[in-house]
Amino acid sequence: MQFIYLLLALTLFSPTTSEYTSLNREVYDVQSLDVDSNMYYTILPYKTELDAQMNAVLCYSTQEMKKTKPESLLGNWTSDVCLEMAQDMYEDDIDLSFFNTGGLRSPIPQGEITIRDLYKLMPFENELVVLELNKTEMLDLKAYFNFTKGQPIAFADDFTLNDSLFLVLTTDYLANGGDKMKFFKDKTQHKVGIKMRDALINYCIKKDTISSNLDERHLILFDEN
Repeated sequence: MQFIYLLLALTLFSPTTSEYTSLNREVYDVQSLDVDSNMYYTILPYKTELDAQMNAVLCYSTQEMKKTKPESLLGNWTSDVCLEMAQDMYEDDIDLSFFNTGGLRSPIPQGEITIRDLYKLMPFENELVVLELNKTEMLDLKAYFNFTKGQPIAFADDFTLNDSLFLVLTTDYLANGGDKMKFFKDKTQHKVGIKMRDALINYCIKKDTISSNLDERHLILFDEN
């Protein structure tokens, strides 16, 4: 710890206009350094309280949910839950939810599900938003879905590709063009008022048991040939 303080002091008080004459690299094993007992016992009460909150059991999962393509138990569950929770908060009818497989960072285990499990699944502070897509943009989304061999998606019961306007639930990260979703860029983002992770947490709080299933929903957007 004293070594870290020394580095900070050198950084703060060194002149800002320096020229490098040499560069040496040294590796330190931080695990072998002595723990600063004052710092440890200062942090310990907060760590204990945080661990208690993160380990709180929310519900029970009947199965392990992992991500795969073209559809998965994990992708179907997260997209279904977000669509249901967002629809309860949003005044207009949402046609579909659309997310990215890469954003799901950890599987849901079978058994007791804790807040920590959902933070591991969704560690990002992404907010749920609704975008309006016209038919051409919806076909671009379909082409992206086919090219990437599937993404987490859920549809309203009356969904049809024959509509001319589509309300799509996604995250603000993807709405800004993340994961190369260009068909979302420069769209007005209608905020639902909840983060994706919080929607999942709130759903689990409401349910004693959660589960998922594979239903070939990807075929709605997949090309036939």
